Amino acid sequence: MKRIALMILLLFSLGVVAQEAEESKGPWKTSGITSLTLNQASFSNWSAGGENSVATMALFKFFADYTKNNFSVNNSATLKYGLLKSGDQGIRKNEDLIELNSQFNQKISDKLSGSGLINFTSQFSNGYNYPDDSTVISKFLAPAYLTIAPGLMYKPVDYFSILFSPVSMRTIFVTDQALADLGAFGVDPAEYNDQGIKISDGSLSKLKLGAFAEFYLKKDIKTDFNFESKLNLFYNYLKDDVIPDGTAPLDFNWQNFINYKLSKWFSANAFVHFAYMPGDVRIESVPPVGGIGGNNIVVKANDKLQVKQTFGIGFAYNF
Repeated sequence: MKRIALMILLLFSLGVVAQEAEESKGPWKTSGITSLTLNQASFSNWSAGGENSVATMALFKFFADYTKNNFSVNNSATLKYGLLKSGDQGIRKNEDLIELNSQFNQKISDKLSGSGLINFTSQFSNGYNYPDDSTVISKFLAPAYLTIAPGLMYKPVDYFSILFSPVSMRTIFVTDQALADLGAFGVDPAEYNDQGIKISDGSLSKLKLGAFAEFYLKKDIKTDFNFESKLNLFYNYLKDDVIPDGTAPLDFNWQNFINYKLSKWFSANAFVHFAYMPGDVRIESVPPVGGIGGNNIVVKANDKLQVKQTFGIGFAYNF
């Protein structure tokens, strides 16, 4: 709990630092939002039934843009962490994201630029295959994704752009050896002999080369209503044995964020995330047949559409 409290404090501390940065003059322009939302439900003798629950989420989004002559740099950071307590169950994580972006642009014409994108994504803490809260299926930097995509950016208006890279690099990191040995998130698993003794460790990383495209929209619909949408597509040129036969090696990642400022200190925000990553291997713990013995660990490709949605109303500060 101490570590969780420190995470939430960090998000708000970053908001204060960002506010000070905003006051600086020159070619830099900064903006962002920091918020803390709390949702609670309680039932007593309720005929229709229900389960008591409480959830909280801390969010920090920061943008820092640099422009001088025909050269610009667009930086962004998104940090999110959420917890849920439902009924008699223990406290569970329901949101966890670290995402850092830097994009470098050199104008060729009014709407076209030579561009390069660096994206890093990971998480803060352990993830579990609930309701099993003993099998760890993810950790900090397990996984982590690093994408480097040089290419061309088309920006017809200030709030919308398209970046295309014909040859980009995406690296998956799984820095926990136990998860790497299982082949988590698509890295090469450990090898074992006929007696079940490990003869080689699982790989801690995996490199992909392919085409990359990003469609990005960030617009103030009204003074107090902001919308941000980012769609990433990555087509892997390299053979990947993890991907099921007949499935295209295409990663699809679409994030949407809406923020509505209710007053100076309160706002409502919603986050909807769609992902399809057929090479992203998932770990599951399956109870044994007949309920005898411990759970079995199953590793399989997650070739289904992943959907995550959160909504909250609470304290917020826009800067």
